Amino acid sequence: MSYALYYATAPAPPELDREALQRLVAVHFTTEQDALHAAALVLRGGQHVWLIEGPDLLLKPAEIEERCRRTLEMFRKLGP
Repeated sequence: MSYALYYATAPAPPELDREALQRLVAVHFTTEQDALHAAALVLRGGQHVWLIEGPDLLLKPAEIEERCRRTLEMFRKLGP
């Protein structure tokens, strides 16, 4: 199974469609947890997550940020 993480330096448009996603390079992971961990690193780096999709999974930016909240809090405690 493959999970694709889409991200960019700009926020996702309100209406995210395949055309917008095709302009990005997806990063693929074998597990949902790996994709979420990578998303947390993207957010920590100041970029914007657009989408994570995989088998029976479609997470939009707000959902990704919520699911990464604990990891981001841990990063904040560790410092830069």
